[in-house]
Amino acid sequence: MGATLTQRFDTGQFDGRYPYVRVGHGPETLLVIPGIGDAMFDGAYGRTDAVTTAATFRRFLADYTVYLVSRPRGLEDRQSIGAMARDYERVLADHVGAASVLGLSMGGLIGQELARERPDLVDRLVLGVSGCRLAESGRPLVRELHRLALEGEWTEIRARLYEAMFTGTWRRAVPLLSRTVGRVSPPNPADPRDVPISFEAVRDYDGTDRLADLESRTLVIGGTDDPFFPEGILRETYEGLPDGQLAMFSGARHGAFLERKAGFDDWIERFLRGEAATRVRQ
Repeated sequence: MGATLTQRFDTGQFDGRYPYVRVGHGPETLLVIPGIGDAMFDGAYGRTDAVTTAATFRRFLADYTVYLVSRPRGLEDRQSIGAMARDYERVLADHVGAASVLGLSMGGLIGQELARERPDLVDRLVLGVSGCRLAESGRPLVRELHRLALEGEWTEIRARLYEAMFTGTWRRAVPLLSRTVGRVSPPNPADPRDVPISFEAVRDYDGTDRLADLESRTLVIGGTDDPFFPEGILRETYEGLPDGQLAMFSGARHGAFLERKAGFDDWIERFLRGEAATRVRQ
């Protein structure tokens, strides 16, 4: 069941370091680990962010209390995916408790490491538009985004990411708007160095040979045409899991969780409820 946007919410920083938004009031807990765009925001969530988060995860708010938790600003001393996962381990252990985890894109890489190291803290794991490693087809774009990050080209990075995310009219219109109207409100990273560090962490991560160590039941879900985690990577990830499900959206790219939101949320909701998969592709 959905929930209204008047849900109770809270924003702040766990331990003065980990920005978070809490929405909903359900008896279960869902931790959301955001993608690489997390490095490009100013590190302070407000009421507007809470309303946006509630709208994004509206489908889950009756059954879950949803925590969207960001990484600390200043990643110089935690440059690997494993080090970032240890931050989320502290958040769960000290503040949130055991939870189901939804990791989006880069957040899915972190979620894998978190679940591998602390299966007692991860009930179920969703790898949203994410997999065990970056596809070879996505490496040239990540290299280019890394170069732009070193030059501080935040608006162009956002536009390039939109091009990788969307299909059809959205793929033409959203990047154009980002490069034009979007310049009025460009990304504003609190620590500019966090952006290239994040691209480096994604580039260097490979959890292929450790998939069998993931004890948490895991859903791998994404788009077949995602340049970063395409069908081949999604299948490779699923096949390496001891207890997994696979859901793919034909023709969708890295923004499948937005363009195919109804279906995407439906798969996740049924998975979290423990329902068996009925379709692999749609």
